[in-house]
Amino acid sequence: YRQLIKKNNVHFDFLIVSDVGSPYYDEIKKNGGKVFLMTSLKNPLKMIKFLKNLFKTHRYDILHSNVFNSCFPIAYYAKKNNVSVRILHSHATSNGDTFVKRIRNYPFQKLSMIYSNYYFACSKLAGEKIFKKNKFFVVNNAIDLSTFKFSNKIRNELRNSNNILDNTIVIGIVGRITIQKNPYFILKIISELKKKKFNFICWWFGTGDMDEEIQREANKLDILDRIKFWGSQNEMYKYYNAMDCFVLPSFYEGLPVVGIEAQAMGLKCLFSDKITSEVSLTNYTEFLPIDNCNIWVDQIQKCMDIERGKIIESAKLDNYSIDSLSNVLYQKYLECLEREKK
Repeated sequence: YRQLIKKNNVHFDFLIVSDVGSPYYDEIKKNGGKVFLMTSLKNPLKMIKFLKNLFKTHRYDILHSNVFNSCFPIAYYAKKNNVSVRILHSHATSNGDTFVKRIRNYPFQKLSMIYSNYYFACSKLAGEKIFKKNKFFVVNNAIDLSTFKFSNKIRNELRNSNNILDNTIVIGIVGRITIQKNPYFILKIISELKKKKFNFICWWFGTGDMDEEIQREANKLDILDRIKFWGSQNEMYKYYNAMDCFVLPSFYEGLPVVGIEAQAMGLKCLFSDKITSEVSLTNYTEFLPIDNCNIWVDQIQKCMDIERGKIIESAKLDNYSIDSLSNVLYQKYLECLEREKK
């Protein structure tokens, strides 16, 4: 977004389907963009009126939708109002956390695909799982490599201010606290590590619909003393510095950008074997089964023997640089627009 505005003078307006607030709203407005908060899907008449008015009163060349199941009414009214390029972007390998949700979301997914005319995906697997045999274009999740750069100074400052001793392993977890991220499995890992009297603390970043439920369960397991729930943080790059390993045992992902960030910061990363191997950019990633927490416990205990510099040296991050990928995305926008003119 920032790179496209700066380099190519692209104008962005944002349509927010579920407003949870964002520190980026002010930045968008400062850059000349507008933020629209969509009327709830639970009130179809108001939503239809809102979308009709939005696309009639604003002229857009491209709709780029990162919301999947709720995209179809947006894409429908965009098409009716001559938005020639309507991109549907898959960021996951599943359209729901549970079987019931996947069945419920299936018709919405199909309608979203019908009213969109270009398909993007954050990974090959995310595209194949959602779009099947339809043609799609992979856009890697990009990060600012100049920001996600390890600093021993920041590491020491953060660890000292949080009373973390040199021989204490900080386990990092970054992501919404929802079923998708397998939070109960994380609690099992922490419980087993505590039983082994391993010297560690878990830093858990993110919020979600299971916040209170997971904290209650942590209390039952008597592991609250080994977890610090940070909630949402805007400058995550700072906190990666203080960690020693990164854990993501999700049931499914598209291609998790937090995994790219963690590797850029030189962390050993333990991923669920349900996550695409495309996320592996260093020689220090492991893909582990999520039916046995002891395997995760063993791998975490080995993290203390790894030199961070070696991980950074082995990283293959060029294809995830925001500088290069902003150019790729801009050229793809132009290509789609030119194709629709023919």
